[in-house]
Amino acid sequence: MRSKFPSINGSMARAVAALLAFTLTGAAAGQDVAPASAPSPATVVVNFNQSRGAFVHPERYNNLSRARTFAAQRDADVQFFNANGLHGRIYKVWVDAQAIHNPATGAYDYSSVADYLDDVSRLSDSLLMVMDTRVLIRDRKETPEQIKPVIRTIMRDLKQRFPQIKYIEAFNEPDYNLAKSIKPEQLYDYYRVYYEAVNEINRELKPKVPLQVGGPAFMMYNEEWLRAFLDRFKADPASDKRLDFISWHGYGYFEQGGGAPGQLRPYHFFKGNPSEVAGQRAELERELGKRGLDTRVPAFITETGIYPGPSFDHPNDPRPDYLIAAAGVLSLHYWYMEQPRTFPFNWVLRHATEERKDELVTRPGKGQPPLTNTFTPYGNALAMMAKLKDERVGARSDALSEGKGVYAIATKDASGAAVMVWNYQHVGTRSYRTRIDFGQLPPNLRGKALRQRIFRIDDKLSNYWGDPARANLQQISRSVLPPHQRHSITIELTPNALELIVLEPVSGRTRDVP
Repeated sequence: MRSKFPSINGSMARAVAALLAFTLTGAAAGQDVAPASAPSPATVVVNFNQSRGAFVHPERYNNLSRARTFAAQRDADVQFFNANGLHGRIYKVWVDAQAIHNPATGAYDYSSVADYLDDVSRLSDSLLMVMDTRVLIRDRKETPEQIKPVIRTIMRDLKQRFPQIKYIEAFNEPDYNLAKSIKPEQLYDYYRVYYEAVNEINRELKPKVPLQVGGPAFMMYNEEWLRAFLDRFKADPASDKRLDFISWHGYGYFEQGGGAPGQLRPYHFFKGNPSEVAGQRAELERELGKRGLDTRVPAFITETGIYPGPSFDHPNDPRPDYLIAAAGVLSLHYWYMEQPRTFPFNWVLRHATEERKDELVTRPGKGQPPLTNTFTPYGNALAMMAKLKDERVGARSDALSEGKGVYAIATKDASGAAVMVWNYQHVGTRSYRTRIDFGQLPPNLRGKALRQRIFRIDDKLSNYWGDPARANLQQISRSVLPPHQRHSITIELTPNALELIVLEPVSGRTRDVP
């Protein structure tokens, strides 16, 4: 992967303007596509004998917006996600220091986040808390020494009350939000007080699950800012310094600038080729290795998506973009999962303003309130992925090139086997008639009658905007297969369609008969 990750300077408004301008141009160009033609042939070959280790289950790494966002729906959302296999391993939550601490009185008021954190504690095994101090640094011009007692008090009090808080993410997109306030090499001065505070809290509280701390949650894989940060971490003489994870966001990147000062930098989306992220872990490990740092540190991609900011492919009708996002985000996650110790997070249950990011139907139509218990296609894709088994095995597609085409993830465990395939086309129109060769079945399925269930997401099924009556994940087929050693199936994948095939032994009970 070529080096292409500059820093961002200038205001958010200018950056958003650049993104919008690029999006409008790209959307017009992207819709100039050839008409649909007959399906192309594709083959997916599964190898259940090739273990790829534990399946990461990226659907269990997720985000909520801030506490004030769609609070009325939150109780129902938590229950619905838990009921659909989406109880999290790590969910990211947001805490703003300025909303809790009053510098005039010295008082701390947690009422704005208490119900929020209580709800999310029922949704996930662990919480990753963004301890956001951008207002203190950028607007109030506070020093690290001024910030430390504030974040220490907030983190300690919230850890005592909500023990599932495990990870502290220092900052949110500092290369975006703080770029006019500090230089890249100054960010570490603020990070240092985070790890000092975490160490002090762990010594004081001795929690069963100690706090971990990391970041810096760059808005992209940003080499300039990352190198400056790692240089300072390497030079820090403290024996108890810590960087438990490194985080950034995965949408795309701003190209290198040029020309007149202040010139807007064009934005490059990953949606055109999600495989572009495939080399990021290797780049990170090279940077760590150069400095003699631990190359095994986890990478948390704490926001991911194909529509950053207010972007789109269909400006006048968001409905096609919902399906594109479902296939596109999973494609992005596929390439992150191909890299070791890399964990992509979904974004987001409900977004405050940008509907193409929603996992739940939040904007069903003009004047209509948010729906509860109703997934978008993206939410259905997560519910589909939750049905995959716990050990990943080999799966090879012959119709995947430059990030587009037929993707496949195959899994197995003691309960059965499951294969998920999808056809990411972005705004393209190519369909694939796809043969899935399961090969030799796992030993626990050979010679047994099997229940086969098939689920599908496309422009009509499992898609609120295609058919509100069939908005949630739809099972399109259920059958009992006679005992056999091998298995194959042929399906048609229309553009951006997703399909899941689940094989499990028949128990002999009536419900196993179609």
